[in-house]
This record gives sequence, structure tokens and C-alpha cells, in this order.
Amino acid sequence: MLERAKPLLTTIWKRFRSYPFFVQLLLVFPVLCAMALTLLVGNMGLALMGTAVAINSLVAGWVGGVFVLILGKAGIILAKDSQNKR
Repeated sequence: MLERAKPLLTTIWKRFRSYPFFVQLLLVFPVLCAMALTLLVGNMGLALMGTAVAINSLVAGWVGGVFVLILGKAGIILAKDSQNKR
């Protein structure tokens, strides 16, 4: 079974690596944030932290990950802009 999946995995990996670095981060970083939030807090932990409805940690991780990446990219743009003005 692994031999049949190997060409597909190779194709997916090559396509993923062909994307720009920021797009790769957009695909990977939110997933890692979601996993970290799930492992650290869990759904019941989120429910006990004061939310009326249990927030799915996968959704919270994706939102947090995308938010951090967008803020990071904005910070890079601002830093480059401030260097160009000097």
C-alpha cells in the first residue's frame, strides 16, 4: 500500500516546496497552532476558561495562526518600508 501512495506523496511534497516560503507558512503554521492549542488546553479547557460555548480548538488554532502570520507579514513590510525611508 505504501508503494502506491509514495508517488502521490512525492508529488504533493514537490508542489508544496514549489510555493513561496510565506505560502508554505500559511499552510503549516495554523495547523501547528491548532495542534498546540489542542494539546495544551483541549476543548474542555477552553469551555472552562469562561466561554459559554466550547470553542473548537482546531478553529481557534487556525484563526490564531493566520492572525499571527498576517501580523508578522505586516511587520516585515513596515520594517522594510522604514528602512527604505532612511
